[in-house]
Amino acid sequence: MASTKKLLSRKVKASTSKIPKQPSLLNVVDRAFVSLTESHKKIKSMTVALSGGIDSVVLLHLLYKLQKTHRITLNAIHVHHGLSKHADKWVKFCEKLCRDLSVPLDVNYVKLPQKKSLGIEGEARRLRYEKLLQSKSDLVVLAHHADDQAETFLLQLIRGAGVKGLSSMAHFDDTRKLWRPLLNTSRIDIEKYAKQHKLKWIEDESNRNVDFDRNFIRSKVLPILKNRFNHIIKVISRSSTHLAEAQNLLDDLAKLDLKNYLKSVNYNYKIKVNTLNKLSHSRAKNVLRYWLEMNNQLMPSKDLLDELLRQVLTAKKDAELKIKLSKAFEIRRYKDEVYLVQKNQKTHKNYEIIWNGEPEILLPNGTKLKFKKVKGKGISLEKIKDKNLIISNRKGGESFKPDSKRPTKKIKQMLQESDLPPWERENLPLIFVGGELASVPNFGVDVKFQAKPKEAGLEVIL
Repeated sequence: MASTKKLLSRKVKASTSKIPKQPSLLNVVDRAFVSLTESHKKIKSMTVALSGGIDSVVLLHLLYKLQKTHRITLNAIHVHHGLSKHADKWVKFCEKLCRDLSVPLDVNYVKLPQKKSLGIEGEARRLRYEKLLQSKSDLVVLAHHADDQAETFLLQLIRGAGVKGLSSMAHFDDTRKLWRPLLNTSRIDIEKYAKQHKLKWIEDESNRNVDFDRNFIRSKVLPILKNRFNHIIKVISRSSTHLAEAQNLLDDLAKLDLKNYLKSVNYNYKIKVNTLNKLSHSRAKNVLRYWLEMNNQLMPSKDLLDELLRQVLTAKKDAELKIKLSKAFEIRRYKDEVYLVQKNQKTHKNYEIIWNGEPEILLPNGTKLKFKKVKGKGISLEKIKDKNLIISNRKGGESFKPDSKRPTKKIKQMLQESDLPPWERENLPLIFVGGELASVPNFGVDVKFQAKPKEAGLEVIL
């Protein structure tokens, strides 16, 4: 009997010793960084989004330890919303923390608009990201963790989000250069690390206010789910990963549809109606979602997207279709193309800008004019020599002859015969050399100023 007990004891010890030791939080972040650098360009600088709460304090402490190993320049940024009466104290706390660690801190003060169309949480988040994305570092590092991911998933589920919304937050956002190394780490592990290293942090009193949806989910909903389902955080994280993969496939399909049905694509502001016409309803909506996202637009509701697609496809060619997408943007259709148009664009008249060799010039209406030196086309550089090249707005009555075989035309007539939408014609810049009209961007160069074959020329691109 005694020998049997010893044998069982040995078996228990043996099986216990096989349980792998959980890596430290420092090792988790270190491995995540190494993995990131293997698949992306070398990262030399990082900026931590520091609120002063436990999550961001732990993240700053971890990256502070890793910066020497990986030779990284580490900075921190704090956004002061002014929502709390303690906000100034939080700034002082972050300043002292960064001073003790010799980490430069950039404090940004923002003011929420009076009309909060996204709600207090949404507007604060929008302004915070606006400041974070202005960072010149290679990466902006955020302290979101697994519990945050679960909260976001449940919030999006309650709001009826689609695949994109339910995929929640990404570990790495390549477009915006955002990195979340703690996204698979639980709140409990973060708290353990903070206590182990005797870190200090700020407790935001607003986190206790369950009037905010996220706080309600955090303090009321998730505890019940955790009590019933032990691994709910990991399960939600896994589901978010599956949905993120599904979204990647949908994006690939949208790219494929655009490539197959669109000979020339300009994601910046327009797509062809025929592109959408040849697709099933679901695939056409997928293309629209992708196109809007590429243009940094908030995703419209299902009803608005359905109505947008219906009107775009059924409108007559000569109809003045105009659909409000947001406060700043609207969707328009002109002939066979769908445009994303900034609302209330002002016509800037009577401007004259002298070109001094810059590769790019920002026009008064916000559009960019690019200049590229080429051979055998564009404006002859020889004819620009010793003369000013001036960019100016249309004043009326200008004539243009880009083709030697065709008669000279008034600019107004040329624009009416073109595919350029009416709302873009007023802001079309003209290029003058020595007081004469030399070029109309995207329409050509006057025969008098055209570069000859093998001659150095200048292309002006709108």
